[in-house]
Amino acid sequence: MKINGIEINAKKFAYDRCHKIYLLEDLKDEEDASYYDYEILNIKDLADTYKNSCSLRFISNWKLDKVIVKQFEDAIFSE
Repeated sequence: MKINGIEINAKKFAYDRCHKIYLLEDLKDEEDASYYDYEILNIKDLADTYKNSCSLRFISNWKLDKVIVKQFEDAIFSE
C-alpha cells in the first residue's frame, strides 16, 4: 500500500476512534498502543478508517518520527 506516494510496510495500525492514526511497525508499537487503549486494526482497513474519521485526522507512525499525512492534508491511497 502507498499513501501519498509513500510505501507503507506496516501490517497494523492504532486508532483512537476519532482522528489519531498511527502505523504500527513492530510488536513493541502494538503492545504500547494496546496498553494505551487504542483500537488495533488490520492495515487493509486503513483507507476506510481514515475516510470515516474526524476532520482533525492524521497518519503518523507510533514512534512519531514519520508523518505520512498531516492534519487537514488529503490522503491518496494506492496499491
